[in-house]
Amino acid sequence: MATITNLIMPTPASDHLRPFDVRRDLRPTADLVELCFADTLDPDGERYLRQMRSAANSAGLLRWAAATAEWASVPLTGYVWEEDGQLVGNVSLITFTLHGRRNYLIANVAVHPDFRRRGIARGLTQRAIEHARQRGAQSTWLHVREENDAAISLYRSLGYNERARRTTWFSRPGIPLDSPPADVTVGPRRARFWQTQKNWLKYHYPPELTWHLPINLNSLRPGITGFLYRILTGAVINQWAAQRGDRLSGVLSWQATRTYADTLWLASSPQEEDTAAFSLLLHARQHLSPRRPLSLDYPAHHANEAIQAAGFRVHQTLIWMEREFRR
Repeated sequence: MATITNLIMPTPASDHLRPFDVRRDLRPTADLVELCFADTLDPDGERYLRQMRSAANSAGLLRWAAATAEWASVPLTGYVWEEDGQLVGNVSLITFTLHGRRNYLIANVAVHPDFRRRGIARGLTQRAIEHARQRGAQSTWLHVREENDAAISLYRSLGYNERARRTTWFSRPGIPLDSPPADVTVGPRRARFWQTQKNWLKYHYPPELTWHLPINLNSLRPGITGFLYRILTGAVINQWAAQRGDRLSGVLSWQATRTYADTLWLASSPQEEDTAAFSLLLHARQHLSPRRPLSLDYPAHHANEAIQAAGFRVHQTLIWMEREFRR
């Protein structure tokens, strides 16, 4: 037990490390996260930071948040690193349930540029790991930008293993004038395609990686069940299928949102992934309103050229890593 504790507990300078206090740390944490991640913030991220700052001015909301932080699915739990009254480091903990077991996502690991290379990120991450272990979590997850070699090396040294890479794409201005291959037809999704589409969706969007995304298979289901679910939840969905002859190549689902970009879910045959991606995404670009940006989350390095040719650009690629706890 002593060996495990020594491995996980923070660095010797842990007198600078304390639990996140939503009543005093919300605003400086928002400032720190913006400083550290400015180059990857999309409009939704910028709006979220504004909401954090706004919440910092609401005494009632802060009291509620302080009481429910441990169980909320938003980053209200975590730890900060403070030196001379300045908050210079942060780590957030977000709980989620997977296969009936409690897990934690370690997020927003941020250190002020003037305080880096001093072990602060390691100390914060170690404390977050211990927090999750003490509460009986099955594992902790985190994601890191593909190009952040220093952070990847740190997390591997703390026992994290890579599980997947995901790329977020956004539509570019202007609509491509290309056409899909002559032997591919794109039309409405048919009910008979559902079982195949569902299997492909589960492959491309596994729950351990996409629990935070607004994808719900019930909203995509055909027939009266899906219709009633969409009515009850207010989901606005449109779906198209790409076929080569009688063979299904892929299905694309469009979901309206109230955020910066509407969402696309791409389910395709592994053997015809490039053709399906290009044909379906091009069809969506040409038939949806150009005033609304489109967002696609998809396995990294899959159909890259096809997605780009359909008028999309890479926003970022994240490596998802997991550290399991032995029982």
